[in-house]
Amino acid sequence: MEAREWRVDDELAMKRLGERLGALLAPGDAVLLEGPMGAGKTTFAAGVGAGAGVAQPMTSPTYVLRQEHRGRFRVAHYDLYRLYADPERPETLDLESVWALGLDDDLAGGAILLIEWPGPLAEEMEAYLRIILRPEGRARTVRAEAFGMRPESILKEWTAS
Repeated sequence: MEAREWRVDDELAMKRLGERLGALLAPGDAVLLEGPMGAGKTTFAAGVGAGAGVAQPMTSPTYVLRQEHRGRFRVAHYDLYRLYADPERPETLDLESVWALGLDDDLAGGAILLIEWPGPLAEEMEAYLRIILRPEGRARTVRAEAFGMRPESILKEWTAS
């Protein structure tokens, strides 16, 4: 597993970091976003979307669970928070409901996946980038972990830019 860390001081820096990643992504790439409420997951996801060419604003799909956007490629943005029986216990994620949202179709159909609150879903995926956001006052620490060959190459290129 390859890993890198950044410190970002504000929303703009968070979005720009996401944009740099989004410019490198292609269909089939998965980005799993973890962190507490208010850590910046949706801000980071919006940056990734912008980097992938999404022109319309990206907001949290908390209540609809999944939103689709078009940029250079199709971008499927998931927020799984509401599928937990207890968000403090990752094992309570209703994985059957996650797959029922069309995750298989998005993977097979060539979308970039952005998944907030992935919990144990990572164990069912072959390759992905895990982004862990940790608030530190107004700043955030952003840790990226790459699992799989393609995510490792993305991480290397992202950190070189």
